[in-house]
Amino acid sequence: MASRRGNGEGGIYHLKDGTWEARIMIGRDVKGKPTFKTFTSKKRSVVAAKLANYIANQKGIEPRSNGNMTVAKWLLKWFDDYVDKNVKISTKSSYETIIQRHLIPYIGHIKLDKLKKADIEEMYLTLLKKGRADGKGGLSVKTVNNVALVLHKALSEAMKHELIIKNPADIADVPTLRSTNTKKKEVEVLTRQEQEALINACGDDVYSVAIKVDLLTGMRLGELLGLQWKDINHQNRTLTICRQVNRLKDYNPNAKAKTRLGIQDDTKTKNSNRTIPIPEGLIKLFDRYKIQQDEQKRRFGKGYHHLDMIFSREDGYYIDPATFRDHYQQKLNEAGVKHHTFHALRHTFATRALEAGIPVKVVSQLLGHASVQITMDTYMHVLPELQSEAMDKIAACMGISEKEKEE
Repeated sequence: MASRRGNGEGGIYHLKDGTWEARIMIGRDVKGKPTFKTFTSKKRSVVAAKLANYIANQKGIEPRSNGNMTVAKWLLKWFDDYVDKNVKISTKSSYETIIQRHLIPYIGHIKLDKLKKADIEEMYLTLLKKGRADGKGGLSVKTVNNVALVLHKALSEAMKHELIIKNPADIADVPTLRSTNTKKKEVEVLTRQEQEALINACGDDVYSVAIKVDLLTGMRLGELLGLQWKDINHQNRTLTICRQVNRLKDYNPNAKAKTRLGIQDDTKTKNSNRTIPIPEGLIKLFDRYKIQQDEQKRRFGKGYHHLDMIFSREDGYYIDPATFRDHYQQKLNEAGVKHHTFHALRHTFATRALEAGIPVKVVSQLLGHASVQITMDTYMHVLPELQSEAMDKIAACMGISEKEKEE
């Protein structure tokens, strides 16, 4: 049994075959035994919604009067009253974008208590087909899933305030790669020749050193630019990754610009905060670069920003990720390498690590993935070849390969 409601309100159970059942007593038969109304599904959210709807209908419950409360009005109120106070700035910015660009334009006009499963599913399909803000096609399945997550949270809060009696997002089908017949986008990986050409094109300037570091660590761009000298432990030869540099919307009403560049004192997910071992060669690279940066500080003088950043502008201030990407593309051009996103360096690191025989779990930890499954799903292109090599090694260990050769 997964959970149970109070007497008279029904219960929800996880059955042995993996399905979920919601059950509520509706009376007794002629022998006095209780009789039940049941709902079953493979999803707990579905039976929960059906049970809530049944109870509401039986009790004649109506949502608390909410006047002209539309979905748009509730989303904006939810954002101001709940999101603003409870999430980090990057999440807040993401939620606001989803609300303004994707939810309000499609379902914002609907009365909150009239929003149906069909309305939500139609919105998801429209977003997949033509949801991009620039009008050049649809959103990815992952982005639509993020939209679904925000909507579900907003409607769940509306239920707590008794503005609606059930959450239609509970039973709305959210698109998946399988349901949309969408192939997972292949990751960009530099070939070994491209990788060598890029390294050869890199000198000792800040952007070149950062590119080399990323090829050896697989960090996300924000994480790379968020590194501080205190994150390096020379004795243990480790590097701690616990913050990132981002450009986010500035919510200060007195701000001169819409966005601001700064440190975000966390990374993408909980698992992204990590300490990784680094090779002696990387320690020496950092040491040589530190001498160069210290000399630059002396030349710059009093105007230098002492922020302890490993990778910074000439004045010591944070490097804008967009500026870094421009310099990265310039290095690719100098190396004669075709266009690759910066994230391709992360994929290249992971691919080379797996090719070198590093266990998937270890690679997952080095990358800061939330789970090993994410790593396996992302780097499926490497695994078949590695499995084949592993079987050859097993055969060799058992002496089977040599025996077959002799025969």
